[in-house]
Amino acid sequence: MKKILMAILLFFTGAIHAQNVPVELMLGNEYLNYQHSIHRKIATGSRFGWMHISNMVRRYETNTLKGGRPNEMMNQGYLTVRIHPKITFMGGFFYTPVTDIKVSLVTQFAHKTKNWFMIVSPRFDAGKKNAYELFGLLEYQPTLTTKTKLYSRFQFMTNHGNSGHNRSYQQLRIGIDKKAIQFGIGITIDQYGTSTDITTNSGLFIRKLM
Repeated sequence: MKKILMAILLFFTGAIHAQNVPVELMLGNEYLNYQHSIHRKIATGSRFGWMHISNMVRRYETNTLKGGRPNEMMNQGYLTVRIHPKITFMGGFFYTPVTDIKVSLVTQFAHKTKNWFMIVSPRFDAGKKNAYELFGLLEYQPTLTTKTKLYSRFQFMTNHGNSGHNRSYQQLRIGIDKKAIQFGIGITIDQYGTSTDITTNSGLFIRKLM
C-alpha cells in the first residue's frame, strides 16, 4: 500500500510538466482506485505524440475465501498520430499481470464542445490470446457560477476474447469543478469473466487536470 501511495505522489509531482493530464483518485467502499491518462505531442503543432494510460485497484479484501478479489494494475503505452482533428491512430502495448504484455492497436474518436467532451476508442490486442475492447467516455461540465462548474462523467470499457467476455466496467462521477479540481461522489460497476461476476464500488473521488 505504501509503495502504491508513493508512486501516486511521485506521479502527481512529475505530471505537472505534462499537458492535460487527468489524474483521479477514488476512495470507495470496496477498493482504492487510481487512474491517469497522459497524451503529449512530440513537438508543438506536430501530428505525432505518445500516450500513457494507467489504472490501479487496491482492494481492502483480497482473500477469495472471504469474498475478495486480487488487486489490479493496467498500463498502456502508445505512439500516436492524428490523421484528423477528431481521429487519432495509436500503436503500442497493453499490460496487466493477468494478460502479460500484448501488442495493442487503437483508433480514437474524440469530440469536444464548450460543455461536452466525448471519446470512443475501439482497440485490438494481439498475443497468445487475442482480445477486442471498446472504451467510451462522456463528460458534461456546464457553468454553475463564475467560479464553479458541474462535473459529470460516464465512462465504460468492455473487453472480449476468443472465449467470450473478459472484463468490463461502467463508471459514473458527479461533482463540482472548482479551480480545475473536480471532486464528488462516484460509483464503478465491475464485471469479470465469462460468468460476468459483478462487484460495485462507491465512494468519493478527487480529480485534477495537471
